[in-house]
Amino acid sequence: MKTSGVNYEEICASVIKRIGRSELRMDVVTMPDFFIDHSLTYKRGANHLAQRISSVAKKGGGEVPDIPQRLEAGGNAAICTMALARLGAVVHPIMKTDHLGRLLLDHFYKDFRVDLSHIKTYGNLAPTVILELGHGKKLANVMVGDSAAVSDLNFDDFIPADLDLMLKANYVCVFNWMYNRKGTELAEGVFRYCKQNSKARTFFDPADPWPRRAELPDLATRVIRSDLLDFLGVNENEAILIARTFHKKIGKGRRNMASPLEASKIIAESTNIKVFLHTARYSASIARDQCAIVPTFKVTVRRGTGAGDSWNAGILAAESLGLGEEEKLLFANTVAARYISQQDREYAFMGDIANFLKDPRHTLNILDLRSGLLPRIKG
Repeated sequence: MKTSGVNYEEICASVIKRIGRSELRMDVVTMPDFFIDHSLTYKRGANHLAQRISSVAKKGGGEVPDIPQRLEAGGNAAICTMALARLGAVVHPIMKTDHLGRLLLDHFYKDFRVDLSHIKTYGNLAPTVILELGHGKKLANVMVGDSAAVSDLNFDDFIPADLDLMLKANYVCVFNWMYNRKGTELAEGVFRYCKQNSKARTFFDPADPWPRRAELPDLATRVIRSDLLDFLGVNENEAILIARTFHKKIGKGRRNMASPLEASKIIAESTNIKVFLHTARYSASIARDQCAIVPTFKVTVRRGTGAGDSWNAGILAAESLGLGEEEKLLFANTVAARYISQQDREYAFMGDIANFLKDPRHTLNILDLRSGLLPRIKG
């Protein structure tokens, strides 16, 4: 496991050693999204499923049988909460739902160290149908949601106990700006309160901003700035879209692996915050004066949703453990790889991460760092 002078075997051994002798001690606040995910898996693909549905419809209705289905807690914040709790963190979600949603949260989180005392029950239940469809050798997610059912959480919803909670937390995280119509106001208010009143580190993952791309300049001006935000978590598409608010030509007309890294570099240099980038083949940590990159693992993908959310949990836990930059990325890649390779939605204990890394069957994707993948960083 050696690529262009980076010895991943040594990094792997170091991570195993560090997590074997360290206990994760972190209090994390997560917000705002909680969905009820009704997932259907159909490996034969969208066209075949559409034909079956059409055939039944032509008969006047009926059943399309033998499609595996699951009912689970969904949402970026909700999944990251569970992944963090399983790694050993104490997590305090602040979310809006209704009374049925609160009962379901009790069920979903019953085996986790999660504080549900800050859940608001004057919102709506937000169901989402997720079609995990075969697409070549991969699974493609098609999410059918009802944005009108999503409860907006704003800074004005917080009571004194919520504000006091943020003062005591190690990390305060805001996710899924895209679905929260008051997402900019929420993130700006939360991060400003934390920076003015506490030592909490702030983390933001906006989710896919494409449907609200016209609002990105306002988001960048008000939220993605070093005096409010410590860490920005993005995938390749999110990085490119956000970078265009600082450099309009980034990523246009090009489809190479370097574009997301270049985009992340532009964000980091324009804002002086650390950008955590996760993609299917590699993840990276980019700050104004450094860039670390680690390949992802070759695994059989059995779950089409939640990879990025579990990766976020891994990178936050690695930050709390004080790992080195490559160690953080390898740790987060491991959390995500184990999650997506499980048949059921199963979250890893710290010992599971060590066992995964010790397994010789788990190998890394090959990246040639001399090929221009790594962006140039100003000294």
